[in-house]
Amino acid sequence: MKKFKLHIVFWIALLQISIVNAQSDLLFNNSNINEMAFNPASIENNNSLNAYFGVHQQWIGWEDAPNMQWLYASTFFDKSNMGVSLNINNQSIGSEITQNVKLGYSYKLYISGGHQINFGLAAGLYFRKLDFSKLHFEEDEESIPLSDERQIYADFDFGFEYFYKNLKVGISSNHITVNNKNATIFKIPIQNHFYAKYNIEAVTDLRIIPGIAYHRNATLDVYEFSTDIQFKNMFNVGMAYRVSTSLILRAGIRLSDVFELQYAYDLGAGKFRSYHSGSHEIILRGRFLRKSKSLNSPRFMD
Repeated sequence: MKKFKLHIVFWIALLQISIVNAQSDLLFNNSNINEMAFNPASIENNNSLNAYFGVHQQWIGWEDAPNMQWLYASTFFDKSNMGVSLNINNQSIGSEITQNVKLGYSYKLYISGGHQINFGLAAGLYFRKLDFSKLHFEEDEESIPLSDERQIYADFDFGFEYFYKNLKVGISSNHITVNNKNATIFKIPIQNHFYAKYNIEAVTDLRIIPGIAYHRNATLDVYEFSTDIQFKNMFNVGMAYRVSTSLILRAGIRLSDVFELQYAYDLGAGKFRSYHSGSHEIILRGRFLRKSKSLNSPRFMD
């Protein structure tokens, strides 16, 4: 009976974690990825089809810890001042599975004086499932029959990005049709993101990019400060700190004219550091030119 009670306590704790996770999207740790994942206005303009595949494993050392797989593709049509994207996200924690598929549209508007604004919209489907078959108890205890619960509903995002010289500022809102009052364990409430970065040309072929970000996930406020260093568009290193939760080290390297690889490790910070042995994230990017003409892009390794 004691073991049974311990199992109950464990699963109640995991369910509480699940409820928090149910009301917030997992954040990425590599540079620029949150911008593309959560802001439909953020589409690269480099005359290419850009494809990303990412794997995020959180809280190494915890059974049934949060993990995420991400697939993203986008291209921009410069003559039409517009771009399109496909964003697929699969994440799980314990007994819950979440899948989100969206199509995005971005429009670029030039303003006199060198200012530029990108507006973006995204629409798709949000699927959520609670798999109670993953609840296991001791063999000598009576089993508790439970069925799966699942829901699927339409999902929408909105955002914009502003560029002026070396400055970039972005704001986006996700799941905009669900407010906090209507949120449930199946329906994630509106999420808001803000970020700003400045590109400093320190010396020839060397850039320093400081940045700040704010993520509002349901009742959670995440403040982030980062600095990334890029050298010859061949590799980068960086660090990010999310107040009281994360200390992130990251690096990236260009493997060829087409492929790039990025890696990030979250050591944890504050009280969270004692609960896990780190989080890993790997992003593989492919850039496939649509034609021979090349365009400059403000993004890493373009």
